[in-house]
Amino acid sequence: MFKHLLRRLAPSRPGRRIPLADLCGRDRLRNQEEIRARCRTVVVRSDMAVTQILGRYKMFVDPGDYSLAVHLMMDGYWEMWLTEELLRLVKPGMVVADIGANLGYFTLIMADLVGPQGHVLAFEPNPHVAGLLQRSLRVNGMGDWASIEQSPLGAVSGLPVTLCFNPEQAGGAFVSDGENEDFSVAIPHVTRRFDEHPRAHQVSVVKIDAEGSEERIWEGMAALIAGKVLRIVVMEWCSFRYADPAGFLDAILAAGFSLAYIDPLDGVVPLDRDALLTRAPDQEWLLLLRR
Repeated sequence: MFKHLLRRLAPSRPGRRIPLADLCGRDRLRNQEEIRARCRTVVVRSDMAVTQILGRYKMFVDPGDYSLAVHLMMDGYWEMWLTEELLRLVKPGMVVADIGANLGYFTLIMADLVGPQGHVLAFEPNPHVAGLLQRSLRVNGMGDWASIEQSPLGAVSGLPVTLCFNPEQAGGAFVSDGENEDFSVAIPHVTRRFDEHPRAHQVSVVKIDAEGSEERIWEGMAALIAGKVLRIVVMEWCSFRYADPAGFLDAILAAGFSLAYIDPLDGVVPLDRDALLTRAPDQEWLLLLRR
């Protein structure tokens, strides 16, 4: 059944996918227009559809999710400024991590870039979303060098927590150690430290988008951060979500990381500590940390 459906998603130019080099080397508007022209979607069932993204990949999504899936089904891309930057940062043979993988848009890109000599560790605690991501990896032939972990990452291992989300906004799921009655789905989980993963110490690039859990995840990466392999972290930042944003930022800087952010129009822009801490606390930043 899936093979029949996927044949209907063939690119508009038979036999040719948009090259990775073009996705970060050509004019962004031109790329977006071509990607959107190639984008098509087949609904498999009420909670599953297959859509073509970036003119390269077949991706399983939940058509009822309007936080991310609707954009992928209509446009075929998401956050091109981050897409382009990851295309520059991730190299063949690397071991990389996608923490808060969601449907796996960036996981697919990273897996394509590292190739079979590398590996992608994708962390996604939502079981339905993780299942869709697993299908996407397999149908694109990347299942052998990308793995999915469903334990939410945190500062300690073994802490009982609850994953809370609205099914129509599955990408906004967050981990709580208390009750959240405003969310219609609550799934019990147990946390795990990232640096206890057997392949964590091989990771050189990490992307973190964890809806406020970034501070705790960083604490659970201490052994990895103390090592020499990790060089680049791309991380969503929002001061107001953290217990001690100044302390969190000081820990990042003390580990030897330079501070910049990825701007949708201007690309990578240097950033200083005070600017990050004194702007509106609910402002979201996409940080690029290097050392």
